[in-house]
Amino acid sequence: MERPNHGITKRRAVALAAAIAVIFAGYSMRLFQIQIVDGDEYADLASRSASTEVPIAASRGEILDRYMRPMAINRTSFSVVFDYAFFPRGTTDDEQRQQNDIILTLTNLLAKNEEEWSDTLPISKETPYEFAQDRESSIATLKSRLRMAEYATAEQCMNALVERYKLSGYSKNEQRTIAGVRYEMELREFALKNPFTFSPDISEDTYNWILENSARFPGVNVQTTPVREYVSKDIAAHLIGTVGPIYAEEYQELKEKGYLLNDIVGKSGIESAMEDSLRGQNGVSTIRKDSSGTVVDKTVTTAPVPGNSVILTLDSNLQKTAQDALADQIATLRAQASGSKGQDVHSGSVVMLDVKTGGVLVCATWPNYDLSTYNADYNELIADPDKPLFNRALHGTFAIGSTMKPGVALAALTEGVITPDSRPVSCTPALGRRTGTYTYYADSGYAPTCLGIHGRSNVAYALQESCNVFFYDVGRMLGIEKMNEYSTLYGLGQKTGIEVGESEGILAGPAYRKTLGLAWNPGDTCSAAIGQSDNSFTPIQLAAYAMTIANNGVRYKTHLVQSVISYDGVETLVEPEVAAKAEFSQVAIDAVRQGMRQVMTDGTAMWAFRNASYIAAGKTGTAETGNGKSDHGTFIGYAPFDDPEVAIAVILENGTSRPATQVAKTVLDAYFNSKDAGVAPTPEGELLP
Repeated sequence: MERPNHGITKRRAVALAAAIAVIFAGYSMRLFQIQIVDGDEYADLASRSASTEVPIAASRGEILDRYMRPMAINRTSFSVVFDYAFFPRGTTDDEQRQQNDIILTLTNLLAKNEEEWSDTLPISKETPYEFAQDRESSIATLKSRLRMAEYATAEQCMNALVERYKLSGYSKNEQRTIAGVRYEMELREFALKNPFTFSPDISEDTYNWILENSARFPGVNVQTTPVREYVSKDIAAHLIGTVGPIYAEEYQELKEKGYLLNDIVGKSGIESAMEDSLRGQNGVSTIRKDSSGTVVDKTVTTAPVPGNSVILTLDSNLQKTAQDALADQIATLRAQASGSKGQDVHSGSVVMLDVKTGGVLVCATWPNYDLSTYNADYNELIADPDKPLFNRALHGTFAIGSTMKPGVALAALTEGVITPDSRPVSCTPALGRRTGTYTYYADSGYAPTCLGIHGRSNVAYALQESCNVFFYDVGRMLGIEKMNEYSTLYGLGQKTGIEVGESEGILAGPAYRKTLGLAWNPGDTCSAAIGQSDNSFTPIQLAAYAMTIANNGVRYKTHLVQSVISYDGVETLVEPEVAAKAEFSQVAIDAVRQGMRQVMTDGTAMWAFRNASYIAAGKTGTAETGNGKSDHGTFIGYAPFDDPEVAIAVILENGTSRPATQVAKTVLDAYFNSKDAGVAPTPEGELLP
């Protein structure tokens, strides 16, 4: 028998289920609205009466010279930080205006006090607007964020920023200032858990003024922070390097290492090369505020871990001596009458290496700059025609002239092409010339000359007098392939291993000439043998070459880092590393070193080293540059002669040979004078102290 109310019951159940489904759907939609759509707003409200975790910047490790003299340290300063929970936001004109006015007031204050704020917008600060030099990646990021075409101009990008940040009511200068900060806030992903550091380094007066006027600046906090200070100023500026904010295009890689967008990172030099050791680990501070924004509690929940200290092989006093010697010689040359030899000197560099380790004692370049004022001087530095930001000692490549001759002689002697007593050719005038002339290829029209008349020389005398004719013939007999085989062992045309980066240089020969679509001729081998042709090497390669001769064929990898000391005092030393070993015959070593000694006692460097308190060996060089410019002046050497401790190389670009030799003498004098004063050299077989 059927129940008469069965259908009714079934309909009621369906209706109930539908009602429950509607209720759950409503709750789900509301939950989605709260958590997803309005999540930031509710998190903001919660943060006003709850806790926020804020990173505590770790102190960066110090950089010191070999004698623990500070070069880059930290000092305690004050920073200005925007707190997302209380800083004005919104899209209405009034909300945008409030935000922009706060930024403008703060930038005016900092500008008045000659202080800086965060602004990496790659657009000039003056009209007509131009993109910043060497910022291609940042410019591409800007255009992408603004959805501008690749060919968009700086002016067009600036117009887009004015519209984006509601800046039409401000002057041109104010628009650029505010846009720089607003864009930086975007790049730094300003958010609840990512406060924006508006200025990392303000004075105590600025700090106090902001505190006293805090009611005018909602969401603007001031706090203590460690700041990098370069106490070495212009000493080894290119080597120490710089730190700076993380660019958006760098962040994808760095965030995997635990970096935050507000962090500071090494940008160049040791600051960049040793970033992993120097950076330290940020801590965490938990801050609780009440609903009005007043801080009611602040607790360090994770203490920051300071970075490690990096000890360099550099002697900062010796480095300063080298820099001063370069500056003095260049100033003297430039003060000459126009047209004088060397008056057009363009740059200079000095590198001195510890022969027993490959450690860099000196790596000086001119022109130079001051790290302590680098940011303030940046626009002037990049506009300077002498290009002071370019490190010639590591990246400049130059023809090295007759300093090539000891290496050619070593190769020829070791290979049996000549003996110490060989006198293969006579350096005498020919074809109406007044100086020695090489006539082997005269029938083909190639008859290069010497600077003097030396008759029939052996290898030691040819080095002493720098006889071109002797080395033209030795180069011809040795051949370019064998010459380059040995040059590679010396480190010429090779990276030497220094941590901060360097250029490779160019080895002259058929292979390189082929890349130019040109042929290699027999006479080119003769030219290469005296350091001309396409040969182009860096000053540090030249110093490594001198070290190889001083070490009887052993070339160490060059390095700037002597050791790393952790924050808890554990020191890790950098062990010397052999980069190459040339198997010279002892006969070759003795003959070439004797010739280099005679350069100092009776030859082209006698005038400078005759009365030196130490016994040195060396070779001068003059490299023709053409185009009516003065010759490059070059010098290599090592000392003491019997038990070498240091090797040195000097290059004066368009500065001629004699001033380069004088610079080398000044630096070597300073090194040995410091020994007399009680600063000991590195004992053989031991690491630097």
